[in-house]
Amino acid sequence: MPPPYFPKKVEHAAFVIEVNKTGQVAKVRSQQASGDRRFDVMVAGNVVQTFVRRPDGTAVPGVYRMRYDYNPKTKRVRRTVTLISAGGVDPNAEGIVERMAEINRRSAEEIQRRLEAAKKPVKDVPLPFLSPGPAATP
Repeated sequence: MPPPYFPKKVEHAAFVIEVNKTGQVAKVRSQQASGDRRFDVMVAGNVVQTFVRRPDGTAVPGVYRMRYDYNPKTKRVRRTVTLISAGGVDPNAEGIVERMAEINRRSAEEIQRRLEAAKKPVKDVPLPFLSPGPAATP
């Protein structure tokens, strides 16, 4: 396992996201990168897995800004979520993580099918030009 990564300087990244009726991130509209590729990849992974909900557990479908601010002195990331506009999105949209999980499931099934096919012995298949023709039949 590689050691944990801590950027050496202050980093800021921001995302504009669409959230569905369950609070799942359904779409990333835009990203303002920090310039530190490793930090940007980490926070992008966090964004797609995020649920945006009120303290009571309810969600407001809409467009949000999600900011990540890293402090190298404390080695902590502060995440803030701000509602830009309620509504204006598909409240029934599937979450990004659900779509990724479905793609992964299909890929795993296809790999399994190919592995199973590779295990099966090849059957003798009669070739038309080697099969006895009607003239050879007594």
